[in-house]
Order: sequence, then structure tokens, then C-alpha cells
Amino acid sequence: MNKSYFPQRIADLVLWYTNFKSKLPNYAAELNLTQAEIDNEVAYCEDMINAINMVTTQKGLLKSAVENRISVLNDNNSKLKEDIARHKTAKFYTQAIGEDLGIVGSPITFNPDTYKPTVSAALFGGAIRIRFTKKGVNGINLYVRHKGTSNWKAITRLTTSPFEYQPTLAVEGQPEHYEFRAFGVIKDQEIGVASDITEIIFGE
Repeated sequence: MNKSYFPQRIADLVLWYTNFKSKLPNYAAELNLTQAEIDNEVAYCEDMINAINMVTTQKGLLKSAVENRISVLNDNNSKLKEDIARHKTAKFYTQAIGEDLGIVGSPITFNPDTYKPTVSAALFGGAIRIRFTKKGVNGINLYVRHKGTSNWKAITRLTTSPFEYQPTLAVEGQPEHYEFRAFGVIKDQEIGVASDITEIIFGE
């Protein structure tokens, strides 16, 4: 079977298209190409380069937007909590006002048998950034597997978020599809049920 001349790595593919479209006109006579045929092939390459670059741009925008959301929520929620605490000390504040504004909290009950951590995965530079919330536990045990396989592999115990996971690709330049899940941990013991599975393709 003939080996494909198209590179597998997306970055290398862009370089291949760029090289091909820039040098093809030099061989018009040798390859018996008309200008229209050259223009068509150059256009194919430019369309593919633009499509690849669009994904790269959108990934960057998404990463920036997610990081901004986290920062804004953390900062403004903290400020808003301080303001709400002050509102509750106002002379004419009542329970009815609090309920109408949605600022009356309800007791949080922690059940170790039903506890379920929340875990997310996102590409960050050359790694996978894992975020989680503890919500009453000491930390989480994080597990990974390749999508389509059944066995989970323990990665590590996490007590602070985020965590950056750097997998090693089995074949350099060939992306792999990973799935992650986690269990809550209290006093070195796993509790509750597994988190929802979060997945990501790494190595593009």
C-alpha cells in the first residue's frame, strides 16, 4: 500500500499545502498545466489552510473566553457576596425581600454515598488542563482511558485545581482521544459515585 504524502500533523499539513501551492506554478510546463488548473489547485490549498487556521483561531478565542469567564465569576461573585451581606444588615431588610431577590441560602447537606465530583478537560498549551470542584471533600482521584477501551488508569490524587496533564502520544503526530473521570476522596478513601466522563482529543 502506498504511503500517503499528506502529513498527519495538522501543523505540518499547513506547511505542506503552503509549499505545494507556492511551487506548483513553477512546473506548469513540465506538468502540462493550464493557468486555470493551477488556480484551482492553489484555491484548494488555500481553502484547506483557511479552514485549519479558523479552528486554531476559534480554539484560542474559546480558551480566552473560558479563562475570562472564570476570572469574572470569581472576582464579581466575591464582590457581590460582600454587597449582599451588607444588604442583609439594612434596617428594613426582611426575609421576604431576601427570598424575592434569591439571596436566602438553604442548608447544604453532604452525603458521602451520593457525592459526585464535577470535572472538566480543556486543551492548554501542550497539555490537558483538568478543572474540578471539591465541594466538601479533601480532593479527587483522577482516572484516564482511551476512548473505546474499558480499563481506567489512575493518574494521581488532586487537592487543588487546575491540574495540567501531559500525556505521551503512542505515535508522534497522531492525535489520541482521552476520557477522564474522578471520585471524591475523604481521608484517603474514595467516596460516592464517579463523575460524569469528560473527553478530549489531544495532539492535533
